[in-house]
Amino acid sequence: MNTSSSPWWIRRPLPHVERSLVCLPYAGGGPQTYEGWEELLPPATEVLAVTPPGRGRRFGEPPCSDIPSLVGPLAQALADGVEGPYAVFGHSLGATVAFELCREIRRRGLKMPEALVVSGRQAPQLPWSQKPISGLPDPEFTQALRDLGGTPEAVLEHPELMGLLMPSLRADFAVLESYRLVRELPLDVPVLALAGAADPRACAERMSGWAEHTSGPFTLCTVPGEHFFVDTDPAVVASLVSTIL
Repeated sequence: MNTSSSPWWIRRPLPHVERSLVCLPYAGGGPQTYEGWEELLPPATEVLAVTPPGRGRRFGEPPCSDIPSLVGPLAQALADGVEGPYAVFGHSLGATVAFELCREIRRRGLKMPEALVVSGRQAPQLPWSQKPISGLPDPEFTQALRDLGGTPEAVLEHPELMGLLMPSLRADFAVLESYRLVRELPLDVPVLALAGAADPRACAERMSGWAEHTSGPFTLCTVPGEHFFVDTDPAVVASLVSTIL
């Protein structure tokens, strides 16, 4: 296993690595969502929590505002940096990115993941039903983020900090709002879909259509909680992910 770090992730040293789990963040999120997951997953599982351009230690880089500019470089980073078996996990926007990343890996003829986990995101063939917010003036955009949840109130109430974060936040929502599925053959990997029991944006019914995008096994599980159950109940999420690693 290549132990070097990458701009895309920081590796936590493990005495032995048998598999890797690549974790994609939700809109406005970052690698902090997946801190401590190594303790929740099977032994010898390495967590590669992705830091997209424009946030965290990559703050000085322009954020990606479309899927291709994100998944192309990330697919190459995985090919260069991950030698053993791996799976891909994404929550909300991260689920769409994870799905398109797998398709980009296939287009390039690279080693495919052992499994794909899509969490808290409606099936990609469904139209985006939320009101667009990426182009709203700053005050309205901030209020829309507050209404959606997931962004700490302490951040929303800090104008200087919000000013720094605004470009990457707007870029994330631009990706969500502009995404349109381009039909391709289903992926030949198992897919696990996780739906929040109290999440109207990605309920089990709206996530059931992910089954169309795999020729392998498909499993749909309902998780207690609202949209950000990946933050509120990581142990439950990790236990379900563990079943396919």
